[in-house]
Amino acid sequence: MNINPVNIVNTAKTAMNKIAPNFKGNENAVNNKGLKADTVQISKSSANATPETKMLSAVNKILDEDLKLEKGQSIVVKADKTHVPFLKVFAEEAYKRGAKDVHVEIAQPEIDALQKKYCKEPDFAYKKKRAEYYEKQGAKTITFDANNDPYKLSKLSAQETEEVKKTVKPEIPEHVQKKLSDAFNEKEVFHTLLNVQKGQPISISAEREHEKNVLKFVEYAYKNGSGPIDVSFNEPGDPVGKAKLKYASEESLKDVPSYVADTWRERIDRKTARLFLEGKDPEGMADVDPKRIVMQTKAVQEVVKPIRKSGPESQWNIIYAPTTMSVKKTYADIPDTMKALEKAADDAKNINRVGGLDAHAAKLESVADKMNKYQFKEIHFYSIDPETKKPDGKTDLHVGMHEKSRFRAAAKETDDGVRYMANTPTEEVFSSPDKTKTNGWVSTTLPLCLNGNLVEGIRMRFENGKAVEVYADKNQELWREHINSAKGGDMLGEVALVADSPIFKTGRVFNNTLLDENAACHIAVGAGFDDCLDGAQDIKDYKERQKYMDKNNINDSNIHTDFMIGGPNVVVEGITADGKKVTLIQDNKFQI
Repeated sequence: MNINPVNIVNTAKTAMNKIAPNFKGNENAVNNKGLKADTVQISKSSANATPETKMLSAVNKILDEDLKLEKGQSIVVKADKTHVPFLKVFAEEAYKRGAKDVHVEIAQPEIDALQKKYCKEPDFAYKKKRAEYYEKQGAKTITFDANNDPYKLSKLSAQETEEVKKTVKPEIPEHVQKKLSDAFNEKEVFHTLLNVQKGQPISISAEREHEKNVLKFVEYAYKNGSGPIDVSFNEPGDPVGKAKLKYASEESLKDVPSYVADTWRERIDRKTARLFLEGKDPEGMADVDPKRIVMQTKAVQEVVKPIRKSGPESQWNIIYAPTTMSVKKTYADIPDTMKALEKAADDAKNINRVGGLDAHAAKLESVADKMNKYQFKEIHFYSIDPETKKPDGKTDLHVGMHEKSRFRAAAKETDDGVRYMANTPTEEVFSSPDKTKTNGWVSTTLPLCLNGNLVEGIRMRFENGKAVEVYADKNQELWREHINSAKGGDMLGEVALVADSPIFKTGRVFNNTLLDENAACHIAVGAGFDDCLDGAQDIKDYKERQKYMDKNNINDSNIHTDFMIGGPNVVVEGITADGKKVTLIQDNKFQI
């Protein structure tokens, strides 16, 4: 999740002059008057410098002479989406010099124009609070635009500039773009998945490559009566966020700006629907110290979770939306990137079950109903040798269920009675177990993408609910750090059954939890679900609801992390209170 949405903030001219007296401009743009392209001195030795070296030279001048950056200061940068490569160099150098925070706001003129044209509801108030936060922090502010072009400041040639800009967003052929659009059409997203209500605000997080499709959705949503729409684009590789993880102080990583809490409170108060287009590079953070990722994630979750639990949660949906970054590994057998993306788009339409979601949801809910009639005391997973068909001991896991635990599928419902779908694709029938009753060994059957790193070959032994032995073939320490980063992180909050999935049938490992958890049965360490505990949804006070969940041994945690344990060589049984065994999944197909 992108916690720091990137939207242009309109800050008063007087405030900007107070923060950065060396800058001048209108109310929406503060330009550095001291920076002119013809004043940047490039030494003779730099005549053959790389574009990055040239950009670094300009960055050093900005930080030294114009911003006069001091250790512990924050910087607000307003820029265009084409400036991202320069912003990468800027953020890295600023953090290396001790900057507390480099907050980047990318202008979104097309989205702003649509809001002005169609939306009469008030905009998100947190934007003003965010601007006030940085003003109180004494943040230095700089704007890069046509009048203060960072590439001209860097003395890049026209050819170098064009080559650098190409790294921001690749040119995607129109026919591939059309297929990507068909994989998550705006009508189905708006009505079936999110079921947006009249005047309801929406927040969107998406990869920059999907900008065209996001604009289509935004216009559709406004025309159909939504409230204001807050869009945050994830730039390729998240260079600014990555720079902070790599070079900022630990104190900075643990510091969560107050506007993050303001953002989430407003989302809750205004019942904002949330949409995530998922297509990140699964190993985009592979060169970042995992401990620093856990450190930052933990700090954010400690702020965000209490707020999310303080009021009713509205509709949300995470939808698979492939990108050139995400197909590099998954479709490595197709060397041509655009052909790989085209294949991924074709697969996505099938995987997301475009046009058939309602019928699919009904089928899954039928399986959940059958599960609930049995009132299983225990779900038993065991793996078999593919040749002998006998248990091989890799997985032999008994997951105890609470008598009030209920299985659910596909569709969810808000406290206001609005029906929606949370994940696309969705192939699971799931519940929350009794956190004290999991015992045995479990081995993963697919990799887990955790904070931009792949964790492979996880093996865990549970005893009375707690993970007492934890191993992994790859990124073992990251996995151990993660489950120990939060209370309840070493206990189960979910058990989920998946069979006959179109994702599994692709024969591909997507290295993306959204996809891989819907390819095979999975379990999750961390928080359980209140809508899977009979009686919890009737309790409107959230503190009382949590007490009820604790009383009934449903796990509570600041994390919730799924990992895959199913497949054709895993058998799943349900065991009733009187000891009857019912085969639920065999040969990767539901048996009930």
